[in-house]
Amino acid sequence: MTKETKYVFCLTLIYFIVSLIGVMHHELWLDESHHWLLARDSTSFLDLIQNTRYEGHPILWNILLFFITRVTSNPLWMQILHILFSSAVVFIFLKKAPFSWVFKTLFIFGYFMLFEYNLISRNYILGILFLFLAASCFKNRKNNVALIGIYLALASNIHLMFCVIAFALFLTLLLEQYQNKQIGTSATIGIGVFLLGLILAAVQIIPPNDTLFFNKIDAIPFHEKLIKGFISLFKGLVTLPDFRSIHFWNSNIFVNLSKPFATVLGLLCYFIPLLFFKSRKMLFFVYTALLGTQIFFFVTQRGATRFDGMTFIILILALWLEHYFTDENKKLASFIAAFKLNLLKKPIVYSILTIQLFSGVCAYAVDFKEPFCSAKETVKYIENENINTENIISITCDGTLISPFLEKKVYFLCDESLQSYCHWDSTCKADLPPEEIIEMISKYMRHHQNATYISTYPIASNFQKDIWINVTDEISICFLKNFERSIVRNADYFVYEVKRIKS
Repeated sequence: MTKETKYVFCLTLIYFIVSLIGVMHHELWLDESHHWLLARDSTSFLDLIQNTRYEGHPILWNILLFFITRVTSNPLWMQILHILFSSAVVFIFLKKAPFSWVFKTLFIFGYFMLFEYNLISRNYILGILFLFLAASCFKNRKNNVALIGIYLALASNIHLMFCVIAFALFLTLLLEQYQNKQIGTSATIGIGVFLLGLILAAVQIIPPNDTLFFNKIDAIPFHEKLIKGFISLFKGLVTLPDFRSIHFWNSNIFVNLSKPFATVLGLLCYFIPLLFFKSRKMLFFVYTALLGTQIFFFVTQRGATRFDGMTFIILILALWLEHYFTDENKKLASFIAAFKLNLLKKPIVYSILTIQLFSGVCAYAVDFKEPFCSAKETVKYIENENINTENIISITCDGTLISPFLEKKVYFLCDESLQSYCHWDSTCKADLPPEEIIEMISKYMRHHQNATYISTYPIASNFQKDIWINVTDEISICFLKNFERSIVRNADYFVYEVKRIKS
């Protein structure tokens, strides 16, 4: 075994151990619980397909979870599966990427690979896995077009953002093949497989006509839609959450301190690829992928650090693949050399990686110390206190966070039935006033003697602990406890006992 191979295995093992310790102290939040429950409570594979039709995601991650939930109902195994995938990504990167060991170490322990795409169990790590597998084939891409097409087709079936990146990368490869007149059997197979993968992804992503997803988006003015993704590149590269608050997740300290300043920095970031890449094809790939991400933000109006991180992955891929491309934009290279701008590349790259390392370690430490979401702590409390767990009631998706730890369904008052995962086509209001909540509870209690209400929706702010209050002629409510300290915003849980007043 060579010294380099020893480094690869040693760093991968360290990464896996750190990740395992991290997930043991990471509490699931809504999206993690939702996809686990989609798999757990789908009675068959066809049922899973039916239940995911409003997701807007390909279902490969859900399929993997479906098979796990046939064996266990403990969501910890989802988290372990996830860090196995992230460790595989790290292994491929350490083994195949043509970077220094300092670069590689900073990357794998940076914010996205240590925290966002590691401790939080979502489908994104699968997309990165297939992109990195594709990148590992580029050195001998002339003979690997078909294999690259397969990997990029699989990446496209993870998330819409990966469709964008995979399309830009495959288009770059085809452009080179066409210019070199190398489109042979392998390329033809690669094109067919990749197009089939895109079609399959589109079929899964496009929701039914009655989806409510675009209702709010349609009301947003055009200029505001453009703003959504404008500084995504800046936030993806300069990922520095606002650690002044426990609610650091999905924040950026520069944006919080000064939006105009962050906007200027965001604009400047789009010139960074011109400093980094001499290859015209890599510039083509980067700007095509970045344009695609802007279209994604415009169409979906989704905003979170996990989406911004895709711009960082685009940059890493381009830095990786540029080692295999020799086509040079001579005019641009001459201009950069004349002003010695090429001297800025290394300081900028390592500054970005150092910031990512700092943010990754801090995010990991805060998540280790504080609950990411208080749902698990809430369930542990009601079980330790022997509070009634037979009739657990909640509003709607706030019950989704509770269900994995109870290992059973929860009664959703909005749906008036036992449920677990979210229903994105639900017409239930986002912010319900206490009067409506009490009315919904009263309706439920007409057929039950007692219940436990657990929700992020407090019934009222003036309840005193352990004191029963007759809120109507039909029901009495006792406030037990609230859990306020969680990293995720608006994930503070309140626990109430409810009983029917006997006539």
